[in-house]
Amino acid sequence: MTHINSQQPTLEVKNLNVALRGGQRLLRQVSLAVKPGEVRALVGESGAGKSMIGKAVLGVLPRNIEITSGEILLQGENLDQHSAAQRRQTVAATASLIPQDPLTALNPSRRIGPQITERLVKRLGWRQDAAQARALELLERVYIRDPKRVMSSYPHELSGGMRQRVLIAAAFAPKPKLIVADEPTTALDVTVQKQILRLIRELQAESGTAVLFVTHDMGVVAKISQTVTVLFAGKVMESADTASIFANPQHPYTRALISATPRYTHPDEPMRPVPAELITALAQEVALSDVNGGSHG
Repeated sequence: MTHINSQQPTLEVKNLNVALRGGQRLLRQVSLAVKPGEVRALVGESGAGKSMIGKAVLGVLPRNIEITSGEILLQGENLDQHSAAQRRQTVAATASLIPQDPLTALNPSRRIGPQITERLVKRLGWRQDAAQARALELLERVYIRDPKRVMSSYPHELSGGMRQRVLIAAAFAPKPKLIVADEPTTALDVTVQKQILRLIRELQAESGTAVLFVTHDMGVVAKISQTVTVLFAGKVMESADTASIFANPQHPYTRALISATPRYTHPDEPMRPVPAELITALAQEVALSDVNGGSHG
C-alpha cells in the first residue's frame, strides 16, 4: 500500500457535531484526518454515524439534518467559510463517492458512458473526447472486458460486481484528492468483495488518493485500511493505526467488534456478538455526556 506521508491532510474533520434540526444529536465532537495516500476506515455497527460523516464531508446531508458546530477542511480549505455554491464546486473538484448500492446509484434509463463522463464535462470542464478516453481507460483498469460495449450498455445489462466496478471507475475518473467509499462491498458476495477491495486498493495506491472507507466489517478494515476510527452512537471510541488496533485495542467496544468478526481460518468458532450489557453501558455513557455537555456544540 501507499506509504502515508507527513503532508497536510487531504481531509480534516474537527470537533464535528451533527443533529436533527432542533433535536437529537447524531455526531458528537468527531475529529479525524486523512492524509494523501492513506485509507482511513470508519467502523462501527449500524447507526454509529459512519455514513453521516461521509455525507457531511460531501455536503449531502438530508435537509432535516444539520451541522451544528465543528469544521471540515478539504486540502486545507475550510468548507464552512464557503458559500453553498463555492462548497459544491470545491467538493466536486476535490472529492468523489463510491456508494453502497450500484443499482440505485446508477440511472437505469441512461447508458453507462454518459454517467461516467457527464461530471467530467459539465462540472470539471473536460473536453468530451478526453472524458471519453478517461472513462474507457478506467473501465479497462477495473478489469472490465470490452469497455466500449459496457459504455453503451444500461445498468440492468451488467452484473452487480460489474456495476460496482463501474462506480469505482467513475469515482477515480476525475482524479480526486479524496474518495468517500460508503460500504461499497456490502451487497456483494465474498469473492466479488475481495475483487472490489483489491481494485480500490490498487487504484488508490497508484493515484495517492486519500480514502475515507466506511464499513461495519473489521475483516474489511484489516484488508484495506492503514488507520481506523471506531464509532459508537456518533462518538469516537478509539482512533489509531490499523496494526495497533488489532494488536492492542484500547477500548472495550473495539475489542468486542474484533471478537465479533468471523475468522475464516477458524470456521468452527461460534459467533460472538457484541455484548448487550456493553451496548447498554456505552449508550448510557453517551446520553450522560450529552446532558453534561449541554448544547450541541
